[in-house]
Amino acid sequence: MKINAKIPEPIGFQLAPMLDVVFLLLIFFVVTQKFILNEQDLKVRVPTAIQTTPEDSRAIDEMIINAREEEDGTLVVTIDRTVFSLEELEAKLRRQVRLNANQPVRIRGDAEMRWQKVADVISTCTKAGVYNVSFSKQMPQTSE
Repeated sequence: MKINAKIPEPIGFQLAPMLDVVFLLLIFFVVTQKFILNEQDLKVRVPTAIQTTPEDSRAIDEMIINAREEEDGTLVVTIDRTVFSLEELEAKLRRQVRLNANQPVRIRGDAEMRWQKVADVISTCTKAGVYNVSFSKQMPQTSE
């Protein structure tokens, strides 16, 4: 008696569905990533503080204001690499406050800037109705 036994095909790994999943995950993370470097003015050197915690956590809608002083003493205020005068900054902040009454703002002031310039930026924030203001700082550099 002849037994007709079929040998099953070897089970293979389906690569196409796995590639689809990998590409979907890649697209998801690329689209949802927020590029923080666009918010930073690289010419601003924030002041140092000994008791500093890492600034990893930020509010989702936090606005980053970069403030630095030019060599001639003029104040340069940037948001997302766009330069604003204090009047333009106030108008922009007023628009944001209309959308979010508790608009968080982080000021990245240069360590070498005169305090009067920082006070001008803070005063502009309060005139626009922004009271949720924080300041950027960094750990002191240790030479090893």
